[in-house]
Amino acid sequence: MQKERKIIKLHGMSSEKASRVKIRGHKKEYIYAALIGGKVVKGTKKEDVKDSNGKIHSLKGGGEIKGGEGRKGKWQICLHKISKFKKDTDFSGREIFIKILKSYPNNYFEYQDKKEIIKASIIPYMKELMKFLTDKTNNYNFLNKSFFDRNVDYFVIYHDDVFYVYEREEALKIFTELLLVDNNRTFQKVVLKYNNKIVGEIEIRTTNDGKYPSVLFNMLKLRAMDVLKKGVPEYKKRTPNIYVFGKAIKSFKL
Repeated sequence: MQKERKIIKLHGMSSEKASRVKIRGHKKEYIYAALIGGKVVKGTKKEDVKDSNGKIHSLKGGGEIKGGEGRKGKWQICLHKISKFKKDTDFSGREIFIKILKSYPNNYFEYQDKKEIIKASIIPYMKELMKFLTDKTNNYNFLNKSFFDRNVDYFVIYHDDVFYVYEREEALKIFTELLLVDNNRTFQKVVLKYNNKIVGEIEIRTTNDGKYPSVLFNMLKLRAMDVLKKGVPEYKKRTPNIYVFGKAIKSFKL
């Protein structure tokens, strides 16, 4: 069968939608595992599904943080306290993250009393982090660790009842090459931009819970998909619910 290669339109697929299996509302990992003949990997790591060939698939949907709406939501890539960076010695940029988190008092209410002083104190470190991630190798290693913990073969996005499958290495290469690293206006965040629009944000979460203070890395789903669309326009529709992109066209097996 001759391969079907097209330019995909992520936001204009309503005509095909009627023919798809309606899977929204179910756990995407179990549906995807059933579609590819794999099994769900239980646990809290980045692995979600293992296929029959032993390949690991990491899935992202939408609205994975509070307030996110499924179709247009955010991905929470990681949320780490200082203990994570102290323990995980190969986390790219860990020394800078530790310096940032050490700037915060252990007590949330003390932070509230000194909020403006602490915000000013982290500005040099946020600038340092921005410069660090401007280096392509550092950025690649940071994304690889925060997204996948390096132990993933395929990056899969669930969107409008379809699973979009990318090879992990190719997806990382696209993000590294196309996303511009910068600080926000107040230097409280490091932002990742495409076409002058923010796609991702690295910031410090300071809510009064068990995760205070933590490094939070979010990405806007549809904007991230636009970046991948630009980098890998070719795809093959394997089933009504599975579209395979770029290098994954050859390597992905059902």
